[in-house]
Parts: sequence; structure tokens; C-alpha cells
Amino acid sequence: MRIISGQRRGHKIDGPRAANGTRPTSDMVRESMFNILRELVVDRVAIDLFAGTGALGLEALSRGARQAIFVERDRENVALIHRNIATLRYQDRAAVRLTDAYRWARSYAPADDAPVVVLLDPPYREYEIHAKHLNRMLAGLVERLPAGSVVVLESGRTLDADILPDFDAWDIRRYGGTQLALRVLEGPIGPPGEPDGRAMETAGADREDVGDE
Repeated sequence: MRIISGQRRGHKIDGPRAANGTRPTSDMVRESMFNILRELVVDRVAIDLFAGTGALGLEALSRGARQAIFVERDRENVALIHRNIATLRYQDRAAVRLTDAYRWARSYAPADDAPVVVLLDPPYREYEIHAKHLNRMLAGLVERLPAGSVVVLESGRTLDADILPDFDAWDIRRYGGTQLALRVLEGPIGPPGEPDGRAMETAGADREDVGDE
């Protein structure tokens, strides 16, 4: 695995053991995600939920995030995240939380009104066995996050209202068998399509969604 772009572009990070069962976000999807976000990451806190290897939060740091918080419940993955943080020398800008992502999200309270970026890449089985939990988590984040915050969800299934609260408010993009759902919360940077929410539209203007191979 490697960092795609930014300050640590090309630097290698460790992936999970084959027997671990963790599925890192592919380089192609990760690159597409951050090409859409662009300046919406810079100088913000990035929260990597279901962090796994930490690749999303580390990519955010490389692309200018002020700090990254990694939330992961598997101890082996937490040790892996710590190693990858040390490899990229981001110890002063990273915090790792060994806890369940659902529990952490329920208790999360923003420190101030500064917008943040929340990146979620749940294990794909979560969409089958915990769809209601995911929906409630997303609804709670949308309700509590500061205005202008961004939420990005990766899924290996077709996303619908069972997963995404206020379904029509999300920008859904497809990359092969993967879907990304993005939402910018109303505020200084509003949702895609609104008069004050053009940042994400502009950031994604030059992208091409990739169909099934």
C-alpha cells in the first residue's frame, strides 16, 4: 500500500495480514475520493471511522489535514495504524482510539464550530447485519457535526435510504463495484447544488466514474 498524493506521496505503508480479514480501500477509490474532496480536507480534522489500516486518515494528513483521529476496535489493526503513523512521521498530528466506531460516534461532540471531514469505510458485512446501526450513526453525525463538515461513506453495495438518512441529500458516485456517498453539511460550504455549496461540484468536475469492469 502507498500514499497516493500530497506531502507523503509515494511513501509505502503496511497493509493487513491476509488472514486478518481487513479490506483496505483500493488505491483507485482512495484517489478518486480525495480528488473530489481536495481543499475540503486542508487544515481540517479528519476522522477515520472503521479505520482498519488507517489509509484514509493518513491520506488526509498527507493532503493537508491538520489532524487525524483513527477509530478502530481491532487491536491488531490499531497496532498497524500506530506503525503506519510512525512510518510517515505523523505522531504529532494523529490520535488513535481503540473502540467501537458506533459507540464512539454516539458520544462524539465537536470541540468547536470548525468543520471536519468524516471518512467511513465499514467492513462490507456491516451493510448486511448492521444497516440500521449505520443509518443511525450517519443521522447522528449529520445532526451533530459543525456546518460545512463533510461525510464520506464507502460501500460495496448499492446505497439506498436504508443506509443513507435524507437519501436525496447525498452525492453518490460509482467506481466499479464500489460506491462513494458524499455529503457536505449546510453552512459556509453547503450541499452540492446549493448556491453556497459549489465546492464539491467544482472539485469533482473533472472526474470520470468507472463502470463495471
